[in-house]
Amino acid sequence: MEALFYILKVIICSGVLLGYYYLSLKDKTFHHYNRFYLLFSILISLLLPLIKLEDFTIEVNQNIYMLIDKVQNFSPSENTNTHENLYYTVVFSVLGIVSVYFLGKFIYGTFKIHELKTQFERENIEGINFYRTDLTDAPFSYFKNLFWKNSIMLNSEIGKQILKHEMVHIEQKHTFDKIILEIITSVFWFNPFYHLIKKEINLIHEYLADKKAVKQSDTKAFAQMLLASHFSGVE
Repeated sequence: MEALFYILKVIICSGVLLGYYYLSLKDKTFHHYNRFYLLFSILISLLLPLIKLEDFTIEVNQNIYMLIDKVQNFSPSENTNTHENLYYTVVFSVLGIVSVYFLGKFIYGTFKIHELKTQFERENIEGINFYRTDLTDAPFSYFKNLFWKNSIMLNSEIGKQILKHEMVHIEQKHTFDKIILEIITSVFWFNPFYHLIKKEINLIHEYLADKKAVKQSDTKAFAQMLLASHFSGVE
């Protein structure tokens, strides 16, 4: 029962924090602040429900605590308790099995990316591991690894813009955000607010990358980059 209350509190807290973001922050242009606000909102929503109010209350008559304890532990029927325990066992078993499935899927995807590093030749460019690939999802970055698509010419205007875009993801360590979000949404897959937060942070990543990538660039090159990104699966 206590675990169920914790889950409900986490969902409520994350919903309130996300609601404040939608009402006050979403349409603002300070994306760096929004990025960290959303990340910390996840942390706060996980920790805040663990705080017990009695830890901050003044000492009162012990008889009151005894009365509260008797009320909480009152059980009109042993049979009812058995059914409730079975119900909670089934519910948490299902939640746990689905969480393990999503975590396994995430771990498998991580191993697949590491396998890609052995399939393609690596070039070291200013501390970045650069891989030329024929992957349909490229270009994309993973920590300090950049998987490039051979069909995109690096020397072209579009290539330069996309390269800048991916370099921003690497420089600002967006991969860390993605890993944290994948783990959280895998474990707490039943919390819709975490999935919305994940979506918003991914959008913020793109805003930050696009803003820096098109700095001192013309509008036409930016439009070409957006088209190339859409059809080649750029992050």
